[in-house]
Amino acid sequence: MTVSGLPWALDSLPEIEGTIGARKPAFFLDFDGTTAPLASRPEQAKMPRAVREVLAELAGDHLVCVVSGRDLADLRRKVDLATVYYAGDHGYRIAGPPGSGVELEVGGLEERLALETASYELERRLHTIEGVVIEAKGASLSVHYRLVAEDQRPLVERIVREVVDSTPGLRLTAGKLVHELRPHLPWDKGRAVLWLLGRLRLHRDLVCPLCVGDDLTDEDMFVAVRGWGVSVIVGEGPGPTKAHYRLDDYGEVLEFLRTFVDRKSDKPPLSV
Repeated sequence: MTVSGLPWALDSLPEIEGTIGARKPAFFLDFDGTTAPLASRPEQAKMPRAVREVLAELAGDHLVCVVSGRDLADLRRKVDLATVYYAGDHGYRIAGPPGSGVELEVGGLEERLALETASYELERRLHTIEGVVIEAKGASLSVHYRLVAEDQRPLVERIVREVVDSTPGLRLTAGKLVHELRPHLPWDKGRAVLWLLGRLRLHRDLVCPLCVGDDLTDEDMFVAVRGWGVSVIVGEGPGPTKAHYRLDDYGEVLEFLRTFVDRKSDKPPLSV
């Protein structure tokens, strides 16, 4: 379905509450464009204090996981909350709060070497194109072209595709004005969500996953929880979506999350 055809989440709260029922919501939230406004350059993005405060409140009684294409260490710095879970590099690296014992890294030396090779080749071939930002993140690689002139963007895409085609073990996915290079492994944000729920033994009768994101890679989360949870696409979206509901921007995401802070439940807090 197209994003414009989806119901607005803030108008659909009774329906969403009905889906959750007696279960506790477990929050899986993207960073850029979802819990923080989009920025021209990755390093400029900041999570607003109001969002951080709401996440901290939710994490006191719920599973809260920030799922992002950002490097895990960078994501932790940007969010700066010790009580939430982090899934960086599109879920290829997962870490829980201190003492949780939750830690995962998908892929090994071969995949890291492939990404390093691609990074070197992209730096060599794209350095003359103004506005290109190459972000090496350990378990994935992003080529941002938001600041590239319109007439240069096809060239950037051609070079990226050539590098991926010549580097065994990598796959190319698209995002909002970014090309994403990841190891060619059966893993994505959706599998990361399911892994974490399984690792914490939070089953369907206990929790309702609530996934919120704004980009193509977030569709993997929406597919993973379909028939079990609730999914919300933020903004115009990249095209057809598997989400159930929509919100316009991170400000509406904040308003949406606030409705859960004081949500009453007859069940005791889950131990995660």
